[in-house]
Formats: sequence, C-alpha cells, structure tokens
Amino acid sequence: MKINLIAALFCGAVCSSAFSAEGESVNKNEDHNSPEMLTPVPIGLAALPSEPWKIQVGVMQETENTEGQGDKDGAYEPTVFINFSKGQWNLYGAFYQEDHNVDYSQDTRSDWFNQYEFDAHYQFADNDDYALGLMLGFRNYQWKYNEDKKKDSGSYNTQRYTVQPDWSVSLSPNLKYNGWMALYNYYNNMDNNGYLNKEFEGETGLKYSFSGDVAIQVNYYLDRGWNTGDSQRGEFAKQEARVYIPVSVDLFSSGKTVLTPYVRRTLDTYYYNDDRAEREGETDTRFGLLINQPLPAGFAISLEYAYELQLHDNIDASANAKTKFHYTGVGLTYTF
Repeated sequence: MKINLIAALFCGAVCSSAFSAEGESVNKNEDHNSPEMLTPVPIGLAALPSEPWKIQVGVMQETENTEGQGDKDGAYEPTVFINFSKGQWNLYGAFYQEDHNVDYSQDTRSDWFNQYEFDAHYQFADNDDYALGLMLGFRNYQWKYNEDKKKDSGSYNTQRYTVQPDWSVSLSPNLKYNGWMALYNYYNNMDNNGYLNKEFEGETGLKYSFSGDVAIQVNYYLDRGWNTGDSQRGEFAKQEARVYIPVSVDLFSSGKTVLTPYVRRTLDTYYYNDDRAEREGETDTRFGLLINQPLPAGFAISLEYAYELQLHDNIDASANAKTKFHYTGVGLTYTF
C-alpha cells in the first residue's frame, strides 16, 4: 500500500532514502560536549548563528480499488505528517488511517486501523562518493473490527519496531548504486491482526543520469514476512523488478515539475493461505505515474496514479484468477 514511494511527496522532498538526491546534506553533529562548543570565541569575532530547524507539514489522501467490485471493495487512506530536519537529523511523525470496504456514497466502512508512527533518521555521510544513513522507527497499529465475527468486533493494538539503513555509492559521474533495507519486529496481538513476528523489506539498484533532468533507476525489490518457530501463518514473499524514469521539466515559474513514470513486475510472489494450508502465487504488473510540483510560498503538491493487473494461481476455485487494481494518491506539503 504505502511504499509506498511513504507518502510520495514526502519521499521526494525529505525522505531519508538514498533514492532522493542521494541523501541529505551533512553538517557537524551538535554535541554539547564537543571541543568546538567549549572553545571561546575570539574577541572581535561574532559566533555564527546556529542552523534553524526546517519544518515540513503535509497531508495525503490515497485510495485503492479493485475494478468491477464497486466502492465497497476499496480502501480509503488519509495521512497527516510533520517532519523536522536539521543538519544530519530528520525526525518524522505521522497519523495514517486505513478504512476497508468503504462505501463512499453511504460514508460507511467495515474494518479499519489507525497507525501512529515516529521515525528518526541520522545521515552519517553524504558526499560525492558515497552516502550512508540509518533510520529507527516505531509504529502502533490499532485495528478495529466491525464485521469479523471471529474477532468479536474487537480492537487490538500491534507495535512494529524498525531498523533501516540506506546508502548510495558513486560508480562513475553518471552512475550510482543506491538502496535501503529494513528489518521489522512485531509485538502483541499478531494472531488477531494477521501480522507476522518478522519482516524484511528492501529495494536496491542502479541509477544512471543522462543529464541533470533525465535519469533511469532499475531496482530489485524484496518483501519477506515470517514467524519465528514452525508456524507459517501469514507467511509471504514478494520479489519485483522496478524501473523508474524521473524527468524534470520547466512548466511553471514556481519550480521544475518532476514526472516519474514507473513499472513494477513480479519476479516471484506467494502468500500462505491458512485455511487451505497452501501457498498461493501471484503475478503483478503495475504501470504508474508520479508527479511532484513545487508551488509558491513554500507549498508543494504530488499526484500519483497506478494501474495493476494481478494474476492469481493455485487459489480456491471460487476465487478470481485475475483482478484489476487502481491506486490514486494526492499530497500537499508546506515547508517553513
């Protein structure tokens, strides 16, 4: 759902991933006990002003729908977030809500969850040759079940803790190898909410810049979830090839418009069906377009649309072997 490109506009502007302009700027970490802080300022020389915090606030609205099933089959996903950045630090907080089986005409939903998140990212290095960063994150998923009789219409909380490094290495003036990987650990109510104990997710590849305005990124993506012990409940594995082609064009006086068409193609994907005690395969092909546009007075907007064809195999005879999926995302940020 989110990948994500987390909220696409946030990743384009301040994301800690090395897929942006190869990392954030590096400044000296402000350690109150450092020798620089203890050295007196020479008489007649004024101390340099400290760097202010840069603050960005934003909202995003996403929808996911399976074609032919009507509005009640969709997911409605609003997000509000705030980001603080200064020197080598980025601090990010967000509230995200995911509503399932939404009937837009009746303003109703079946199950939903609230997600609270806080991430802290530190950039250890960022220069012409390489960049290295590390993010530590926390999420709380608060699920609410209205129609699932097996869960007694209850509410359950699950916590996720994240360790996520990101990197970029210059192989030539025009070619870079970059990526990120994350290890997630889940705790509490995993059975009720359908989560696993462990999950590993990552994306890495090569970026070639033809000029300052045109580039191509070719990536390998992996998402793998498993349980410690012998249980296969909820186990899954997803591998994809992903291609992005960001193009910057001058359309408006407020700044360059970045158009990023992209394609994703399944290499190998399966999900474990608990009821059938079998793995079910899936082959997805997605075509999407992400647009990032700065606006006057510190505002910026992002628009994204994607169409995905999903082919399912080794599934129950009553299930659909082919589904068509639509994703939309609209984001707005203000930086001050």
